[in-house]
Amino acid sequence: MQVRDYMSAAPVTIDAGADYQQAFAIMEEKGLHHLPVLDGAGNCAGILARRDLQLAARYFHEAPVEVGDVMHTPVTTIPPEADLGVAVERMMAERIGCLPVSDDGGDHLVGIITETDLLRALRDLLVQRGG
Repeated sequence: MQVRDYMSAAPVTIDAGADYQQAFAIMEEKGLHHLPVLDGAGNCAGILARRDLQLAARYFHEAPVEVGDVMHTPVTTIPPEADLGVAVERMMAERIGCLPVSDDGGDHLVGIITETDLLRALRDLLVQRGG
């Protein structure tokens, strides 16, 4: 089982210069917990978690704050051909809930894999084994 089998291709993203309240609106509308943040060149510059936005709202209230100021960096990525076990190990080791998927070993985003995606893989594995 590879990351490409369970990742969400073409994930919803946000620009680093966008206001954090815009990110919150996107997450609410789409039911997301993580948003990859893109820089001006379209590369993955960070990751934004729902809890980051909740903290920003508590701290900044209504003040305009750019996503780039509250996102997590550096970004840990994984290639689409990586084994799912590697994704699980990386997420556990770094205590993160998702991994942006990069096809060039760098910042070019082709997908995202989340804890929910890994649970789907576990479900499929259990079904295959009859359990």
